[in-house]
Amino acid sequence: MQFEELYRLLIDTARQRVRAGEFTERGLARLCNLSQPHMHNVLRDIRSLSPVSADRLMRVLELNIPALIFRSIGTGETAVCPVPVLRSRLGPGFETGLTNYRGFMPFLAHRVAPLVEPVVALLGADLVLPKLFAPSDYVLLDRNPGVRANPSEDGYWVVAESTGLRVRYVKLVGNRVYLANESNIRDPPNWQSVSLRERNILEIVRARIVWISRELETTPAAPADAPGSSHRSS
Repeated sequence: MQFEELYRLLIDTARQRVRAGEFTERGLARLCNLSQPHMHNVLRDIRSLSPVSADRLMRVLELNIPALIFRSIGTGETAVCPVPVLRSRLGPGFETGLTNYRGFMPFLAHRVAPLVEPVVALLGADLVLPKLFAPSDYVLLDRNPGVRANPSEDGYWVVAESTGLRVRYVKLVGNRVYLANESNIRDPPNWQSVSLRERNILEIVRARIVWISRELETTPAAPADAPGSSHRSS
C-alpha cells in the first residue's frame, strides 16, 4: 500500500464522518487548526493536507496507520479492525501493565465492537493455568470496567497477583473476591481471598478473556512436492 492510498483512505474517512453527522466541516477544521474553506476543499479533493495537518486529522478521528489499512479490507460483516498486541506475555515474571504494545492483530470489526479497550496477549508459562489454556495461546481481552466490577463465575479473568498478571477463575462474594487456579478450583477453602474494603476490584480484575487462539501445527509442514506427498502434478 502506497502513501497516496493511505491519504485517500484518511480523507474518505473524514468525509464519511462529516456526512454521518459526527463532525461538521467547521468543527473538524477547528480541531485540525485549519480554516473552514480549506477543510471544505480538502474534503472535495480540491486541496490537500500537509503531512503535519494529516497527522493532526488522524488524531482528531482517533485513527492510526493499521486502522486506515484495515478499513480498506471488507465491508459489513467482513470489515476488519486492528487490535493492539501486548509487548510482554501474561504470566509470572512478565510486565504487569496492559498498555505497552508491539503491533496489531486484525479481528472482524463486529467481534470487537462491543468490547472496551480490547487488547491481545500471548500467555506465558504458568503451571496452574485454567485447563482451557496453554502457554503461547493468544487471547483477546475486554477491559470493560462494568464487566470487571461484577465478574461472572463462568468467565476467565486476567487478575493482578503479587507475582504479576495471571489467568484465573474469579468469584465475588460480598466485599471479598476469591481467585482460584487449576490446582485448587475444587478446593474453595484454599482459594486466594482478597478484601475489597480498602481496595477497588478493578485493581485486581484487569480484563476478561473473550477469545482464544492456539497454533495446532507443532512441526513445519512438508513441501507440497516432498516424497510421499499425496499431491501429484498431472
